[in-house]
Amino acid sequence: MDDRPDVDTSADEGPDDPEVAALYALVAERLKQAHARVYSLHASDDAKTALTRQLLIVTETAKRDLPEAARRLSRFVQDLDEGRPPVH
Repeated sequence: MDDRPDVDTSADEGPDDPEVAALYALVAERLKQAHARVYSLHASDDAKTALTRQLLIVTETAKRDLPEAARRLSRFVQDLDEGRPPVH
């Protein structure tokens, strides 16, 4: 008889799911690129700090709601691409 407690090893628990793992990897890479873009902006330190905080919020959101984090990051990058610094 095995005395170890039962451990639920269901496949849809997050990063073990290949689709979720791929989305995490994509969001992580895009966050890295967004941070690099913010760092290289010709903007004040205060503006860069505000933008970096927004990216940190996206990072925190990814821990709870990965699809929402991906959407927020896409909007952030789109605003940068269109020359509208996404200061909210």
